[in-house]
Amino acid sequence: MEFFKGDKGDKVDKVYKVKQITSLYETCNGCGLPIINCICDKSPKVSTRAQFWILSSEREFYRPSNTARLIKLINPDSTEIFQWERTKIPTELIKNIDMEDYTTFVVFPAENEELEKRKVQFELTKKIPAFIILDGTWKEARKIFRKCDFLKSLPIVSIEQNYASDYDLRKGAAEGNLCTIEAAIEILKMNGELDSSQDMDDYYKLFLENYKAGVSGHKVRR
Repeated sequence: MEFFKGDKGDKVDKVYKVKQITSLYETCNGCGLPIINCICDKSPKVSTRAQFWILSSEREFYRPSNTARLIKLINPDSTEIFQWERTKIPTELIKNIDMEDYTTFVVFPAENEELEKRKVQFELTKKIPAFIILDGTWKEARKIFRKCDFLKSLPIVSIEQNYASDYDLRKGAAEGNLCTIEAAIEILKMNGELDSSQDMDDYYKLFLENYKAGVSGHKVRR
């Protein structure tokens, strides 16, 4: 399975080979784990009303610790991944934003007074909610947010979590921030899709377990 693969107009126009986390085993391009711990066949399948439009830095396509690919594995019909490029507008994503069927939000913390004015309290409506999640390190996500003029007119939804992130696969992760799949899990809760949220959370925990075992070349026994 290969999820970071070309969409016309957004230049994800090649297959990106995920880097190995251990020299002992090749990496699965679907889940990002060493092939001995591949969990692609363990993925629950959900189809959520909430749409996830993930705007990703190219570096994420190579990182085995990326969690956006897990959202696509679990929720393929309601998840699209777009590549962000500094010199190119993601035309397919903008087409989505312009569609009348959707109410589109950017998932981002309201960290200053200007952003606080754009922050809205999410409420269920007849329109389909679509959430743009910026996928990358915190530094990369901030850069994407700052550089994308087409995001500046969209309302912001901020996730107010009351727990610490379980994501500890990268050094220097910003304290208090959620990773991409954790953000998606919280969004599903906000949208009242609790069963799908739980399925995604369970799969995420399975990924963390298998990733940490895979770093040392160990197979998870069941």
